[in-house]
Amino acid sequence: MELIRTEFPFITLSLLIPAISALIVLFIQDRLVRWVSLAGAGLTFLLSLVVLFSFDYSKTASVQFYEEYTILEELNVKLSLGLDGLSMLMYFLTTLISLVAIVWSVRDKQISFRLKEYYIAFLLTESFLVGVFASFDVLVFYVFYELTLIPMLFVIGVWGYKLRLYSAYKFFIYIFASSLFLLLGIATVAVVHYKGFGSFSFSYFDLLKNTYPLGLEIFVFLLFFIAFAVKTPLVPFHTWLPDAHGEAPTAGSVVLAAILLKMGTYALLRFNVGLFPEATLKLMPFLVAIGLITIVYASWMTIVQNNIKRFVAYSSVSHMGFVVTALFLLNMEGLRASVMEMFAHGMTSASLFMIAGFIYSRLHTFNMENLRGSVKFMPVFAVLVATTAFAAMGLPGGSSFWGKFLTVVAAKEYSLSLALLVIAGGFFSAAYVLFMLKTLFLDVREESILIHFTDIRGFKLASFILLVIPIFLIGFFPHIFFNMFEGSIGFILKNLLGLK
Repeated sequence: MELIRTEFPFITLSLLIPAISALIVLFIQDRLVRWVSLAGAGLTFLLSLVVLFSFDYSKTASVQFYEEYTILEELNVKLSLGLDGLSMLMYFLTTLISLVAIVWSVRDKQISFRLKEYYIAFLLTESFLVGVFASFDVLVFYVFYELTLIPMLFVIGVWGYKLRLYSAYKFFIYIFASSLFLLLGIATVAVVHYKGFGSFSFSYFDLLKNTYPLGLEIFVFLLFFIAFAVKTPLVPFHTWLPDAHGEAPTAGSVVLAAILLKMGTYALLRFNVGLFPEATLKLMPFLVAIGLITIVYASWMTIVQNNIKRFVAYSSVSHMGFVVTALFLLNMEGLRASVMEMFAHGMTSASLFMIAGFIYSRLHTFNMENLRGSVKFMPVFAVLVATTAFAAMGLPGGSSFWGKFLTVVAAKEYSLSLALLVIAGGFFSAAYVLFMLKTLFLDVREESILIHFTDIRGFKLASFILLVIPIFLIGFFPHIFFNMFEGSIGFILKNLLGLK
């Protein structure tokens, strides 16, 4: 991979601006906390726009804006930061969703205490996530990957709902315990590199040169896979997610669903497929089966939920099943579908959790039975609900259409039966979204309870607009996004299929 360095430290600044903003928040008065946090997230987002428009789209397989700083010379550990097309997309998603979460929080009545700690948690999460998606040193990636746990633990545990402590501990234990498998895997690949080349290295570019006996490669692949399967999450490693989402505050659910889950799918593509091609090819049928099982099982679980937040949480698990199924089909259309669905789901899942949070602010319940007809007298909000839901369903013009359609195309390259299974999974996705729309729009409720509701406006409306714009951009202009990551996935696929 070509490394294109830059004189201006774009990525370092993207790490530092949220972290410095968090430090400033620590020492200022409470009345200024929201605005300083908003300024920090907004400035980081503006910087990501500069990076987006400065990115050379003719070289998306290259790592651009590359910076390198030595951390531990003896083990050759370096802070290697840069963006190829795949990282660029995830980096932009991080800055956008972080801004959306803070904009939403400005007028969130649930966030009325310990404001400094709350906004510090979100700013630090943004900083760590930029590190996750921009790191090309596997050990540094692991450090950032683990650091994202800490602020989210407190967001759920302090500002969550009734069972917040149980959910926060479960979230932490699942992710931390599974990450120990990842740490063992990283140590193993570093030792293999030492035996082959005479020096330790955790650089992604160096580890691409490693060769393994097939048995060892499958073993290390599974170590990485377990960690990322829990993070994604895939069935049967998914049980922490509905609890975490069900009890997290709205902005916490937004960041958790839209970005933190993508750490798992991004890493599966970058590290599992990228570093262990032979094991990937051998295990491909089982991995596709896991993805399909996740789609169907999570869809069934979605439609039987009576809590709208758990409903959206299980729908996220189902969408991650689509991402993983497409990813492990191991052809160009499948990888395109996987990456596109990662980004699309970031938009729609964030919107769906904000829908749940907004309805809760009006009715003070998440119970689906009590939400009947709840959008009837809020026309602007009703349009946003319909837009998000139809996009999540995969209708043409929405953000998820291309991911689902290309997954079918990728599956058809193998067999008609596999394509029909993917279509069946899409049918289940449509079924639970239609059930939600029926509940919110068509079911009858006593109008006197709803008629006094004020429609969405102000900061909450701004949060939705920030998401609806890219939802339509993906749906109507998908080539913009394909051009961004085409070279990156092409490089990974070339490395993978070079074994055949």
